Amino acid sequence: MQDTNLKRCGRKTVSGELVSWEIKKLWEMPVLWIFLVLCTIFNILLVTDSWHSTDYIAYVKEARKTAGSRMGKTFDEKVRSLADCAEKERLIQETAKAEDLFETYDPAQTAEMYIDRYQMTGWAADALSKKFEKQKPRIQTLARQDASMDAGAAGMTKPLMDLLFEKLCRAVLTEGLLLAVFSALYICGIERTERTWLTVYASKRGRRVQTDKFLAGLFYALTAYAVIAAVSCAAFACIWQLGDIWNTDVCTQFYYVTVMAAEIPFVTWIPFTMCSYLAAVLLSGMAVSAVFYILGYVTGLAVQNSYAGFIVLAAACALNFEAVLLAGNQAYWGFFEAAMWTPVMLWWMQPLWFTDMGMHAVVPWQECWVFLLCLTAAVSFLYLGFRYFDRKDLK
Repeated sequence: MQDTNLKRCGRKTVSGELVSWEIKKLWEMPVLWIFLVLCTIFNILLVTDSWHSTDYIAYVKEARKTAGSRMGKTFDEKVRSLADCAEKERLIQETAKAEDLFETYDPAQTAEMYIDRYQMTGWAADALSKKFEKQKPRIQTLARQDASMDAGAAGMTKPLMDLLFEKLCRAVLTEGLLLAVFSALYICGIERTERTWLTVYASKRGRRVQTDKFLAGLFYALTAYAVIAAVSCAAFACIWQLGDIWNTDVCTQFYYVTVMAAEIPFVTWIPFTMCSYLAAVLLSGMAVSAVFYILGYVTGLAVQNSYAGFIVLAAACALNFEAVLLAGNQAYWGFFEAAMWTPVMLWWMQPLWFTDMGMHAVVPWQECWVFLLCLTAAVSFLYLGFRYFDRKDLK
C-alpha cells in the first residue's frame, strides 16, 4: 500500500486514474454497501404500505378508460353504466357532484388564515401576503384547465401521493444525503485512518489528491442516490401498477395539505402530473445531495476526522431545527423565515417543493432560491477548504 502511494506521489499520475482509484476504495467499503442494501430493502417495504388497496386502484384505472379522467356530469353517467360492484359504489360516492374548487379558491384568504392562526406580524406577514397574491394567475389557469376535476385515483389519490411524495421521496432523499455525507467524510479522511497521510500529502501533488478524492466521492454519492431512487420507484411502480393514473394532475382536489385542521389545495407554480412531479423531486433531490456532499467534504477538510466531522454536521442540523422551533414558538417570524434558508430545512420541506410552501416560504420558488444560495455558499467554503488544506501543517 505504501509503495503504491509513493508511486502516486512521485509522478504526475493522470487525474482520471486517481479518480478511478478513489472510487474503487469507496465501492470496496463493506459498510457503505450494507447501508445501500438496507436502504433499498426499507424502501421496498415502505411502498407495500396499504397494498391491500391495489384492487381498488386497479378498478379506478379501468374505470378511467371508460369514463375518462375528468369528473363531471359525463363522468358520473359513464361510471353508473359500469357493472355493479362494491368498487363502483365507492367510486360514485367519492366523485359524485364534484365541483371545481379553483373557481372559488382565493389564495389571499389562505394567507390571512396563516397570519391569523400563527399570529404572524411584521415583514414576514407582509411577504407572505405578497407571495400568495402572486399565486392568483396560477389559480386562474388551474380553473380554466379544470385541474381540480382530475379524478386521479379518487379517494386513494391522497394516500397514494402521500406514500410516494411524503414517505418514499423523503426516504430516498434522506438516504441519499446520509450516503453523501458518509462518502465525503470517508474519502476525505481515509488516508489519516490508514495512517498514510504523511506519505500521500507530503508532496505538492499529494495535496492536490484531495481534488481527485472530491470528484470520486461525488460520483459515488450521486450514483448511489440514483440506484436507490431507481430501485425504489421501480418497486413502487410494480406494486401499484398505476397505468394512466400517473398522468393525474397533482393539483387535483383529492390531494391537499392539512394545516391546523384546514385543507389547503396543493398548488404548484407550474403544471405537474404525478409522474413529472416525481421526476422533478428526484432530480432536485440529487442536486440537494450534492450540496450535502460538498458540505460534508468541507467539514472533513477542516476537521480531518470522519467521526468528529459527522458529529459537527449532526450538531449543526440539530441547532438549525432548534432555531426554527424556538423562533416559531416565540413568534420571532423574521428569524424563523431566515432560518428556513438552510440546506437542512431545504431537505425537510421536500414534500412541499415547487408549491407555495405555506408559512415556510416568503417568496415563490423559495426552495430553488435556497438551493442556489446553499450551493454558492458550499462551493465557496469548498474553495476555502482546499486553500486551508494546502497550507495546513501535517501532524
